[in-house]
Amino acid sequence: MALRFVHCSDIHLLDLEGVGAHRFFNKRATGAVNLALHRRKAYAGHLFDRIVENAIELKADRLVVTGDLTNLALEAEFELVRRKFGEAGLPVTVIPGNHDAYTRGAARGRRFESYLSAFMEGERQSGHDYPFVQRFGGVALIGLSTAIATLPLFATGRLGDSQLTRLDAILKELGDERVARVVLIHHPVIPGVAKARHDLLDLDAFMQVIERRGAELILHGHEHVHIEGDLPGPEGAAVVHGIAAGTALSQKPGRHGAFSLYTVAPGSIAREHYTWNGEEFVGGPETTH
Repeated sequence: MALRFVHCSDIHLLDLEGVGAHRFFNKRATGAVNLALHRRKAYAGHLFDRIVENAIELKADRLVVTGDLTNLALEAEFELVRRKFGEAGLPVTVIPGNHDAYTRGAARGRRFESYLSAFMEGERQSGHDYPFVQRFGGVALIGLSTAIATLPLFATGRLGDSQLTRLDAILKELGDERVARVVLIHHPVIPGVAKARHDLLDLDAFMQVIERRGAELILHGHEHVHIEGDLPGPEGAAVVHGIAAGTALSQKPGRHGAFSLYTVAPGSIAREHYTWNGEEFVGGPETTH
């Protein structure tokens, strides 16, 4: 049985209601400047509502969001995100991005997990949030976290040795079962794609796991640009797709607000890519792997 799902990323839903000035006496100070000068004008939260509407019209089984659901990892933002997902009208799967662990307090308090655990249900090793596995017949979504708190002007990520060890075991088990493995990660996994200070710090170790165990599809966001590539695996390449920010208003090639509709089954991956033209999301031709 195929799994039909919509993928989007970096929706950056904003809500500052009731947030006092004292909450900005940390890394959020630079984030607030970025919001004032750029982000508020470049992104529009209502585009996420349009993505949900499109997902329902396209009869998707599920919505998948690969991180950066918030801007500043504030409680008000997570409340908004949780409400939006709860009202979406279809099941939602999420993983965190760097903006969802924007400060040490947010990361240390597991704010993302405490607000959004309902959208990360699945199989996992006891005592660990990630990876989690959601199985749908012959297809599995594998959720990872690269979200770490960083210094101002840094947006790096890390999986860590422990998470990579668990991922290795999961990919082997699912591969032995001939399940189509869809890996969800926030940071790009194609070498040289990430901007300076935006990279996945243990990318080489992640690539070694994929080379040893394989995966059928890897989905990510983070760079707010359309990316296509692959990583070597033991029985063929793992397809890698990075997607631009779902709520971006940009009309620059590759940076339009976007989502993709996937139909995945063992041995088959089909994608329809949709971009925002200023009035609606318009789909391109279907591609298959």
